[in-house]
Amino acid sequence: MTLRWFCFGGFRVEDDGRELDLGAIRPRSRTLLRYLAAAAGPVHREQIIDALWPEMTTGTAVNSLHVAVSTLRTFLEPGVKRGASRYIVRDGPTYRLVTGAQSDVTTFAEAYRAGRRTMDRTEAIRAFQVALQCYTGDLLPEDGPADWVVPERERYRTQAADAAAMLAELELEAGRPVAAARAARRALDLDDHHDAGWRLLIAAQIRGGDRAAAERTRRQYESVLRTLGVSPGTSPGAALRVA
Repeated sequence: MTLRWFCFGGFRVEDDGRELDLGAIRPRSRTLLRYLAAAAGPVHREQIIDALWPEMTTGTAVNSLHVAVSTLRTFLEPGVKRGASRYIVRDGPTYRLVTGAQSDVTTFAEAYRAGRRTMDRTEAIRAFQVALQCYTGDLLPEDGPADWVVPERERYRTQAADAAAMLAELELEAGRPVAAARAARRALDLDDHHDAGWRLLIAAQIRGGDRAAAERTRRQYESVLRTLGVSPGTSPGAALRVA
């Protein structure tokens, strides 16, 4: 049994390509599963309780956590003995969902870091491409504006937009303006205020010989700046002009 975990664009768990029916477990247990999957690491019991059961007394919340953990272990590994779970592991006051390399959140984070760290252009391009393949949408959209997910959702979206912009810059340096424009558009799809994304898209269109498109993009960019109360003449990107 090999489980794969997906948190971007909607939560799901797959077993060898077959999606598990999470409707078989109670809503609170499903929320805990999503929480642990998104955390991608150990989480202290008090942090879990503050995020998921803030309205309960400590004793009641701890009991709810134990019941939810037991429910998830039974669902993921029917017949598992107490303390023998491979997936939901307790270490003192912390809990961790063990996903290994089978998590889109983990793969995205590792690829994003690798792309920023390496000095090799080809490796950086490959890393950012992997990160963007993982990022198929917002983190856990089904949890809406829950306080525990919003900051992480925004952080991942920002990182994805930055990854797309850095990919665009690398593709432009490699002499591939079409690929650079595609990556820059991805950055703007994620953040239409991404200054580097706008500047790189204009540069890629100019490099690709489509000056009409570059002029349209420049005007769109200046319109965005005006909505922010920024004069195009004061923005670093405003120096880009279509000759």
